[in-house]
Amino acid sequence: MEKELSLIPQMNCIPRSFDANAPENFYTAPFITKNGMDNVLNHFVNRDSDIYVATYPKSGTTWTISILEHLINKVPQKGISTGASNIELCLWLDRAASGENWRSTFSELDKMESPRFFKSHASVGLIKQPARIIQCIRHPLDTFVSAWHHIRGKKYLFYYNGSWSHFFSEIALSEKYEGGDWFDYHEEFLQASEAGKIDALFLRYEDMKKDNAISAIHKLAEFIGVESYNAEEISRATDFQSMKQKSMAEGHLDTEGNLSDVLVSREVGDKNNPSKAHIRKGVVGDWVNYLSDDELTMWRNYVNIKKDSCPHVVDLFSLDNLLCN
Repeated sequence: MEKELSLIPQMNCIPRSFDANAPENFYTAPFITKNGMDNVLNHFVNRDSDIYVATYPKSGTTWTISILEHLINKVPQKGISTGASNIELCLWLDRAASGENWRSTFSELDKMESPRFFKSHASVGLIKQPARIIQCIRHPLDTFVSAWHHIRGKKYLFYYNGSWSHFFSEIALSEKYEGGDWFDYHEEFLQASEAGKIDALFLRYEDMKKDNAISAIHKLAEFIGVESYNAEEISRATDFQSMKQKSMAEGHLDTEGNLSDVLVSREVGDKNNPSKAHIRKGVVGDWVNYLSDDELTMWRNYVNIKKDSCPHVVDLFSLDNLLCN
């Protein structure tokens, strides 16, 4: 029997770090569990060369992974990667570790050549070190717009029926969306990088959009040690229109590595009509079509509360940009 929809998204709340005394305030998708993260900590044999695409959800993760697939020459013959299956370049490690077959998956990962690539939406404290990290960061308001479509359009996963306004005030700004608080999530990564605790490359989604990711492609190639590649060709193959067309024509890879159209839709939706499309709109600044004047005031008050405790995030985006002045 299908579960009823509610105003509380179905998610798990787990400790945000492998540290024993870490606060239990980190929200994950329903299929990412505390047991799964414990499996990563206690049973996953990591390597210095492991590379993670570790992002706050709906921040350009799929785009970044697609670029890496082209740089490594491991592009799926058909379909868009979601990290759900072992045949993809970037396995979603936390998801695999939370599944029933995690032991056999870990055994297969032990046999892989280095460097290995993984997808993750985990906090920096839940990524087993040492690891090298690639993070794409997107303006929070556009991230939240995409996130609302994500959990409303994929009702079979989150069973959430809230309006945009409810999601914005009661989920996103209440730190209850997947990834927890947007500011804290990124501040932890940026601080860890500055302190030399992680080797990280940070990319801004908005910068990638300005030049169709040409600069990002060069940065990614240098970070992972690829010398021979065609940036223009990769840019064309991974731009939004190319990926949207591929999604519509072929679908996305599921947990078995098969093609599925569950995440496919031509509809981009609006603030009253959620879209299930995983590759939906991909634009910068669409938040202006969603936030009311009262919600923008609410947001600015929230930024002013967070700015002092998250100075690295403020430096990355600028306070005016975050305040949408």
